Amino acid sequence: MSNIDNSYVLASEADAKGGGFVKGQVTYMVMDDLSVSPLSAIANIALLNKLNVKDLGALEEKVVHISMNEGLQLLKHSLNSKTVLTDVFLGEVMTI
Repeated sequence: MSNIDNSYVLASEADAKGGGFVKGQVTYMVMDDLSVSPLSAIANIALLNKLNVKDLGALEEKVVHISMNEGLQLLKHSLNSKTVLTDVFLGEVMTI
């Protein structure tokens, strides 16, 4: 007798039934270590405080379109790095 939980539903099956994993439009924030969280004003304020950000003008939003090569680079760097997005999209960044 198996103890495997087979209750998972594919996204396409859930959509066909009128359900799904996300209801409506939801925006997510992906951090440099590839952690993902829903984007909200409260979460943003908490993150800014955690990172000790004082100058909001120093922040920059970056929208990226991922090619096959960049997808492979993301996979490669995710195995060895905690700064995956920086490594792939910005290259080596020197800190002073």
